[in-house]
Amino acid sequence: MNIAIADDRVEDLQATEDYLLRYFSARHPEVMSDLSISTFPSAEKFLEVFDPGRFDLLLLDIYMEDMTGMEAAEAVRLKDDRVPIVFLTTSQDHLLEGYRVFASGYLMKPLRENAGEFNHTLDHVFKGLMQTERTITAPVEGREIEIPLRKIVYVETGNSHALCFHLTDEVAQVRLTYAQVQEMLSGDDRFLECHHRIIINMEQVRRMEAEEFTMKEGSRVPISQRRKKEAKTAYMHYIAHR
Repeated sequence: MNIAIADDRVEDLQATEDYLLRYFSARHPEVMSDLSISTFPSAEKFLEVFDPGRFDLLLLDIYMEDMTGMEAAEAVRLKDDRVPIVFLTTSQDHLLEGYRVFASGYLMKPLRENAGEFNHTLDHVFKGLMQTERTITAPVEGREIEIPLRKIVYVETGNSHALCFHLTDEVAQVRLTYAQVQEMLSGDDRFLECHHRIIINMEQVRRMEAEEFTMKEGSRVPISQRRKKEAKTAYMHYIAHR
């Protein structure tokens, strides 16, 4: 797991790294052998090395000089809409702004006075990170393959009654029943049945319209009349809490 911290106060940068090490050592020791924490003294220095997929989690101080953490987050979102961003701050004034960049949480400074909230926020973020890495095993053309859940755009039963996984980079027909797939995806709040025998990954939605979802790779997935209200409520809840 690769984590980046950007803060222009040296003592706060060190404190954040120390609290992260304590958190993972106490709550998720299995991560420690693969944990890498990179620290940056400014938003500019961080953005010089940032690339999509390089980091699994970003901790950005809001009140940095020159470029703020919020501005850095906006630059990140132009390249990467998936990586979780947690803000470090001494004020709650920016909570609404955080929705624009889909912030995963806020850590209040000084951390020593907010250790409980630090752990609570990291618990929430870590759960999401573990969900992102989940896979399912499916038989495809006589062999078993691992399908990362994050790569699923939507699942549907086609005209030939074959179950199709529309992935970010291919379409795969799998030898599973729709009920089996429902069970595999249950408990993961990214997935929503928006139409009869169609399940979408809300992480892959670009926008929701009255009659359909437009997915990030361009597909249009219908919403049934019967599920329209439920689908809208579920999607708005997902956007607000992801």
